[in-house]
Amino acid sequence: RMREINANAERLADALRGHPAVAEVHFPKYRTADRYRAFQREDAGFGGLLSLELKDAAVAAPRFFDALRVCKGPNLGMEYTLACPYTVLAHFTEFEFAESCGVSRWLIRVAVGTEPFDDLWNRFESALS
Repeated sequence: RMREINANAERLADALRGHPAVAEVHFPKYRTADRYRAFQREDAGFGGLLSLELKDAAVAAPRFFDALRVCKGPNLGMEYTLACPYTVLAHFTEFEFAESCGVSRWLIRVAVGTEPFDDLWNRFESALS
């Protein structure tokens, strides 16, 4: 299960990173790959968790989140994909503090599941449009 989640997450992160509506994808592969690989098990991936920021986030993020056809909630390691507005859940009363630490109030966190990748990507691409 984890190999499938890792593979889906990496493919999704790569696809999102190339999408014109996406401003930033936070995923270990793009920031700390060398340090991450130092602790990886053989044939392991970068995990099933990623976060994304959209361009024109104040308008786009709520629309995207509402349109995204995945289960909503904070979790990881499930067999199905979940998404949540991370900063709203974790720092609702302290947006300014979170943003001073580099965490956008519009951040969307995704715990990727084992769905067939083409189905998963279609859901994300549809919500992004």
